[in-house]
Amino acid sequence: MAEAAEEPQEKKKKPIVKILLMVVGALVMIGIGAGGGLLYAKLTKPPEENPLAIVVERKPEGGDAKAADAKGKDGKDGKDQKPAEPAGKPVPSKEKFVTSYFEFPGNFTTNLKGSRRFVQISIGLATQYDKKVIENVQKHEVAIRAEVLGVLGEQTEGDVVGIENRKRIQGLLKDAINKVLTDRTEFGGIEDVYITGLVMQ
Repeated sequence: MAEAAEEPQEKKKKPIVKILLMVVGALVMIGIGAGGGLLYAKLTKPPEENPLAIVVERKPEGGDAKAADAKGKDGKDGKDQKPAEPAGKPVPSKEKFVTSYFEFPGNFTTNLKGSRRFVQISIGLATQYDKKVIENVQKHEVAIRAEVLGVLGEQTEGDVVGIENRKRIQGLLKDAINKVLTDRTEFGGIEDVYITGLVMQ
């Protein structure tokens, strides 16, 4: 009789346990579904509204740098893109100045040293100083012409033939012109002299 009384209590306990397990399981499933839905909603928001997206879009540091390099600027894989060129040394920046040019009107004509032949040349000047230097050249053109003719009159026929000799004469003329300007204005300023035409007859 005692055994028969215990059986109904066990049967009563089993359905209650099953119901409790089903209720708890249902609540867990609802919680998982709701949490997944919220996470999906947060991840699909536009970047300006989604704080998680901002964290994801930050530049990677350390080990993630290689992964970031493998993707292009638009976020696509870099398979179709050209490989990045290695970084070179930066180009040194120099302060740039405007170069002013001046060409003497007319030619310089003089006899060559120890010869019956004469040379006729045209001369241009260059400076990166302000326009005052060119104004000084124009103001003292007579003195500069006399000095240039003196330098040319000291050259022989062999001294005016060939590129190297022309470069040497240009250097001599630059020094002579700067000397005239320094004597008269206390500043030369001519940085280059160019022979723009040369005839020897």
